This record gives sequence, structure tokens and C-alpha cells, in this order.
Amino acid sequence: MSDFVTFTNEFGQTVQMSREDYQKKIIPNNLDKYWDDKEKLRDYAMHLVKERFTEQAAATADRLLELYGPIESALNFRAVVHMQANELERAKAILINCMERFPASGTACTNLAKVYAAEGKQAKSFETLEAGLFKDPNQEVGLNMYVEGFLATGKRDELKKRLETLSAKEGAWRPQLHLARLALTEENLLKTMHWYQQAIEKTTDDRMEVVMTVTGELGQAGYVYQLIQICESYWKPDFPYPFAGFNYANALIATDQKEKAIAVLRDMQKHVHDRYKPAVEQFLARIPGATAAQASEPQAESELPTDATQKKSWWQFWK
Repeated sequence: MSDFVTFTNEFGQTVQMSREDYQKKIIPNNLDKYWDDKEKLRDYAMHLVKERFTEQAAATADRLLELYGPIESALNFRAVVHMQANELERAKAILINCMERFPASGTACTNLAKVYAAEGKQAKSFETLEAGLFKDPNQEVGLNMYVEGFLATGKRDELKKRLETLSAKEGAWRPQLHLARLALTEENLLKTMHWYQQAIEKTTDDRMEVVMTVTGELGQAGYVYQLIQICESYWKPDFPYPFAGFNYANALIATDQKEKAIAVLRDMQKHVHDRYKPAVEQFLARIPGATAAQASEPQAESELPTDATQKKSWWQFWK
């Protein structure tokens, strides 16, 4: 744990302060400011947990239960703070209560599995974790625990079978990502692409983030042609974040398709959030001839497919 806390002040400046000073000078003011604003208090409570100010996080967790009532997320958060304070029995009681109130809560199962693991009850932990994943197969934290557990014991083939079972659950898409990653490490490109495509096609609200993740992983592995293939099927220029488009453009440049890369960047520039437009301009400025190409932008765009088949950025992973 660092001796310093980095945060953004009221003027939007990034500030670094010792933990002691932050605890004395910043936390009390912020708690006073956010105490009756449940959304801002919730966000700040998560920051307190991340920075491991456990005592203050406990006070905010109790307050959030007052403001929201015993909803699933508030109960889970209170249990997490108890876990951070090593108050395992209290965390367990809240999580069991949460599961009784919300039987479909996969998150409560995952958190309870962490409690059992901390108690040394590994079999009980695994059973509870798997039960949670069958309730919600798209839990990122739960799936990471699940995969790491199998890989640590060398049970790779069994892991694949269980992930395939989870991938068959209605609405599942994250197990497919893990299956693709396993295939990628085995250099089985056919299965890698199959599972990546399945992950993307099974998503709805999360599709943009999955496309960003997939293109980042393919780029990192050096599979630029496959990255382009994914983008031409799933990337859209109106994605509000530019990262997948940057990955796409880099892949096009790497395969000597500079003009198409320029056209992709120009097309996505119209749609990204304003705060990212300068980043797109900087990217274009690094491409020889991009400024001249801007004058003929309509012609360059006409060379692109009309079904939103464009792409990525420097192999970044976005969750």
C-alpha cells in the first residue's frame, strides 16, 4: 500500500498527498459534502475502499444502506468493507442475507466464496463460486478467480469443459472471452477467432467494450489481419470511445493500408466524445500524408464498406 494518495481536486488537477494528510484534510470534507448525495457518496466510497481507508469506508457503507435501503449492491458493498477489515463473520452474515433476498445474485456468491477462501475452506469456496457463475456467467471477478484456480492446479482441459458449459448459459459472453484466451495461448487461431466472435455476438450493451478488448488482445499477440477481420465485422465508427478504432488504424498501417487507416480515423472523429477528438488529431498527425488526405475525405470514406467495418488502436485493453 502506497504512503501517498493520488486524487483529482475540485479544479480538475491531479494531486498527490500523504495518506495521513489525506485522511485528516480531505476525507472529512468529502464525507460532509457527499453525505446526502447517494450517487456521489457511492463513488467516493469505492475510492475509499480502493485506497484502503477501511474505517471511513465502513461509515460510508452504513450510510449507503440508509440511503438506498437493503438493495443487492449496497449489501454486497457493506460485506466487501467487512472483508477488507477482516470481519469475516459479519461479511458472511450480510452475504447470506443478500442471497436470501436476491437469489439470483451471482456477485453475492462470488464475495461469499472469497470469505470461505479466506477461512481456508477451499472446497466450499469453489462450490459457492461456481454456483454464482451459473447464476451470472458474466461476472468478471468471479470468472477470473475460477480460471486462475483451474490453471494453478494444471486442470486446463477441465477448465475448458466448464467454460463451455457456462458459455451455453443464456446471455453468457464472458466465458467465451476466456475460451478465446486459452486458445490464443495454444496458438489455435481457428478456435481463438471462433470464441472471440461468439463473445462479441452474444453481447448487447457491452459490445463496444468487448470489441475493444478483443482487438487489444489480438494486436498484442501480433495477429493484425485477424484484428482487421474482427473490426470489419463488428467495429462501428460511432463508438463513443476511440480505442478500438485506434487498434484498427494501427493494424491497417501495419498491413500497408495507410489510406484506409486515415479514412477510418476521419470517420470515427465525427462521433467520439469531444475529449477524445484531440487524441484522434494527434494520431492523424503522426501519419504521413494524413493532412493532405483530409481534403479528399469524402472519396476516402467512399472506399470503406458502408456496414461500419472499421477498427482499432494501439493494442490496448479496456474493461
